[in-house]
Amino acid sequence: MTMAAGGDPRRATGYPLEQLAAAFDRVMNPRDWQAPIRSLIPEEERDVVEKAVRWFTETVPVFEAAPGTSDRLVVMSPGYRLGRARDATAPYGGEVASAESPV
Repeated sequence: MTMAAGGDPRRATGYPLEQLAAAFDRVMNPRDWQAPIRSLIPEEERDVVEKAVRWFTETVPVFEAAPGTSDRLVVMSPGYRLGRARDATAPYGGEVASAESPV
């Protein structure tokens, strides 16, 4: 389910490319889209953000409840640079910070 693998994003994720790109734009590092991801999102965006991060970075994002809120999540991912989209031999995942770290 990745951009690197090609194919139809709507068939692979249930979302059109434009919606995946908009969700990814909201969580990526604006100075370096390939950098690790750590962002605060509304809980209702979890599904599209998860699929967008997987599509563009080929990593599996981690979601944790944002401290002090009941309707926001911290999303974390190693990002494109450390993901399989960049290096097909790299394992999935990677180290990410915990939700207690500042966003």
